[in-house]
Amino acid sequence: MRSRRYSSGDGEGRVFAIGVVAMLSLAVVVTIASADEDDVEEVVADCVIATQQADGTYQVVDDRYCEGGSHVAYYHWLYGSSTASRTGYVRGGTTTRPANAQITSRTGKVISRGGFGGRGTGGGG
Repeated sequence: MRSRRYSSGDGEGRVFAIGVVAMLSLAVVVTIASADEDDVEEVVADCVIATQQADGTYQVVDDRYCEGGSHVAYYHWLYGSSTASRTGYVRGGTTTRPANAQITSRTGKVISRGGFGGRGTGGGG
C-alpha cells in the first residue's frame, strides 16, 4: 500500500498561517503590556533619616543620602508618605518598595519606573 503526501504546492498556506500566528502573538504581548502599564501606581518617595521622631514623623533629607554609600544605614526611602505640619518632615508611608509602581521623589527624581519591563534604581530602604 502506498502512502500519499499532499502538498499545497508553493507553501503559501503555510506562510499565511505562520504570519497569522505571529500577528496574534504580537497582539497578545501588546495587550498585556498596555494593561500592565495602565495599572502602574504613582508613588511619591522621600529620603528620610531612619529614626522616627517622637511625634511619628521623619525628617526629610537630600535624595543623595538614599543613593548608596556608607551612610545608607542611617537613611532610607519612605514610600507613600505625606507632608507633616512641620516643614521638612513627613509622616506615614512604608519602607517597603511598592511593586509595579512609578516611584518619584518629592524633588522629581525618578526612582523606579513601574509597569511592563520597568526596572528601578535607587535603594537604601
